[in-house]
Amino acid sequence: MSRETGIQNFLLPARLRIADTLRNSRAVRELSAAAALAKSFVASASQDRLSLRATAYRRANSSFLRKLLEAQLSPWLEPHRADIWRTNRIGWKRLQHLLVGKTLNTSIILKSPSADGEKGVLYVSFEYNWLRLIEHYDLPKLLQEYFLVAAPSWSPPDFSCWALAHIGPDPVFLQISNPSDMEVHQRFPHNMRTVPIMMSDWINPEFYQPRPHQQRGIDILMVAGWSHIKRHWLLFRSLHKMRRGLRVVLIGQDADGRTADDVWREAKAFGVAKQIEMIRDATIETVTEQQCNSKASVILSAREGSCIVVAESLFADTPMAMMHNAHVGSRAYINRQTGVLLRPETMAAQLSELIEQRTSYSPRAWAMANITCFHSTKTLNALLRRYSSERRLPWNREIVPFCWRADTVYVRDADATQLAPAYQDLYERHGVVVAGHTVTEKPHAVWRN
Repeated sequence: MSRETGIQNFLLPARLRIADTLRNSRAVRELSAAAALAKSFVASASQDRLSLRATAYRRANSSFLRKLLEAQLSPWLEPHRADIWRTNRIGWKRLQHLLVGKTLNTSIILKSPSADGEKGVLYVSFEYNWLRLIEHYDLPKLLQEYFLVAAPSWSPPDFSCWALAHIGPDPVFLQISNPSDMEVHQRFPHNMRTVPIMMSDWINPEFYQPRPHQQRGIDILMVAGWSHIKRHWLLFRSLHKMRRGLRVVLIGQDADGRTADDVWREAKAFGVAKQIEMIRDATIETVTEQQCNSKASVILSAREGSCIVVAESLFADTPMAMMHNAHVGSRAYINRQTGVLLRPETMAAQLSELIEQRTSYSPRAWAMANITCFHSTKTLNALLRRYSSERRLPWNREIVPFCWRADTVYVRDADATQLAPAYQDLYERHGVVVAGHTVTEKPHAVWRN
């Protein structure tokens, strides 16, 4: 190792701490929000002003600034103005490269429409898929036949979801990524109904066969992309203070310009690389196997969406550790049965205690009683049935259960078979193709270019 490389490794922990502090500082976010708001006042075009103010709103922490921005944004989400978010593609820029394709990914039909006017239910995950529906298809026409349930990927909500404001005869039913999102959405007149379900609430426990705790071979498991937002360095800093000989497994994939090599260099800088095993681009089956073979699981993000990995770990009967102040939806799952909320100054001791006392937790029992895909199916079905009753719309058939398994999949094979014609009909009537579901191309299918 060269002298220059040695110096870089020596300085890396300090650089990581400083960058992380700035990235997650409430004060920095507030200043950034104020700067975006100030810039909006000199922007000449309405769409530029709205983009800056929406950006400011996502970053703002203070109630004063948020209320000020709500007053400026709300009029543009009223029925007669809301179309500006679609026609001017406000908030689409960072997703533009994903809008070239037309196929819907991670989406599923939960109920087919019927000839008597009873609406179907189309479930669409991730913001770029909603925007594909707007960009390439006649979404208002499709919404004459379907209720749209949209599942976001992040919290606070990405304002690209406002492209769905007042787009059809019925509201779009919008899931949340954090319990706090419920209140945020209710502050705006966008005609979207929030659904108190997170993406991490769609796990099927039948895929998880936990090993007995005394037979588990991994001490700490971290399933997270190699992105800087996952904060692997916090684990490495703690491992430096913990007993040697722990088996630590990281599972991830390239993200945000970072690879496993970047994470490995961080582990070396903290002197714990010899304790680390890395699995790159693992299949969902491999992830599940490792989760069921771990004594403890960690997620260290300061901010992200609901984080499906947390729920998966609970169904694997693996206690979970998260940061006490994380803005991550599934932090709401952490309690005396399921895991521990970490503080930076005591993290090493807390993780050691979690491993040693793992048998005192009962995460799977809690998850089975609260957050299975079957609970979520009942919740969503009841919400749609209640709305239909309020509007005197027919509702004679229930939605079918599905789960998240690195994609949206039916729980029962019979439902996949029964709903196969609905995908063909969706293609023939609206041109929409859903990945993973075969359709036969016909000359009269309508495509918007």
